[in-house]
Amino acid sequence: MAKRFLLCYDFLNEMGGLEKLMTVHAKFLKDSGYRVKLLFGDIDPELAKNEAFKDLELEEYGSKKLKGPIKLIGGILGVNNLKEIIQPDDILVSYSFPMNITLRKFNNLKILYLNHYPNFLYLPLSERWVWANNIKRKVAFCYSLVLGPITKKLDKKYVKNNSLIFVNSIFTKNKLDSLYDINGVMSYPPVHRQFVPTINIKKEKPYLFSSGRIIPDKNFDWLIQAFSKIKDKDIELHISGKGDKKEIDRLIDISVELGVRDRVRFIGFVTTKELIQKYSNAEAYIFPTAKEDFGLCTAEALSCGCPIITWGDGGGSCEQTIEEVNGYKATPYELSDFALCIDKCLNDNFKETNKKEILDSSKVFGEEYQQNIFVIAINNTLNKNNI
Repeated sequence: MAKRFLLCYDFLNEMGGLEKLMTVHAKFLKDSGYRVKLLFGDIDPELAKNEAFKDLELEEYGSKKLKGPIKLIGGILGVNNLKEIIQPDDILVSYSFPMNITLRKFNNLKILYLNHYPNFLYLPLSERWVWANNIKRKVAFCYSLVLGPITKKLDKKYVKNNSLIFVNSIFTKNKLDSLYDINGVMSYPPVHRQFVPTINIKKEKPYLFSSGRIIPDKNFDWLIQAFSKIKDKDIELHISGKGDKKEIDRLIDISVELGVRDRVRFIGFVTTKELIQKYSNAEAYIFPTAKEDFGLCTAEALSCGCPIITWGDGGGSCEQTIEEVNGYKATPYELSDFALCIDKCLNDNFKETNKKEILDSSKVFGEEYQQNIFVIAINNTLNKNNI
């Protein structure tokens, strides 16, 4: 019987980049003839119905007696149902720091996909406090002040306990190889094959597009400030994604103060089909987040033929940007230069002129290309361990 892979994460309470990544990895493994199940400590029943999980098996491993954050803590401490789920021959794939600790007592072959280090442990103290912009993060910040040194030792110990470690970008690899003394296999989060250019069905006015969770970390305030400086005063800015109401209200206030409120549209959650249309028909995709570990949205935009504008700060999105070929990199973090890059993209008819180059640059992030890297690395690890 084919080997079974268990792809493990703490909870399914949003459909973000990591959750999408797990579904794509699951399909890669299924296509290679393996059996696959996705495990979550807690599962939102509505999210489990998402089209991304079609034909995939999900199971909740958390204790039914626990709720909320206590369920996550209980899982780490061993109050969970993993012993009833995990078989000795299963191969475990972890996608987070808490999950890596949760799986510590199992002697199965383990694989880790590292998106980034735990911010609450390794960010410099001043940056950590800025990062702690909600209740959960503030609790993590306080925890790090008391038990941080011990937790760092555990983190490094259990990272090293994996037979194969993937990292999601060159930027991430450079940080984590030295931190953990590893040699991570670089495997970009793949863009789903459905992300291809589509026609402008709605015939919308020309617009710039950005998306993601609307939280302070994503720097949408910088985006609105830069947008207010561009020369084209007719083009709109569309921002999709869910977020904290307080943060959205703050961004609206900024757009009012800068006189661009009538051209900034917060369009909320969009379906995958709508997202593809937004990418395809935007004049440019604008990514204001500083030093993002990868940035799946920029890769998706390129796959839809949309040029990207990012910070030239060495982050994961920056390494996707080929200057004057598929977009522009702005001087970090100069808003006037960010606005200038937008102007260049608009004034030079950049999207239409560079259409082929934009699409060609996206191929390295495609499913077929990344599937080979991911599956070959896993098969080599299984062979090395005589599995």
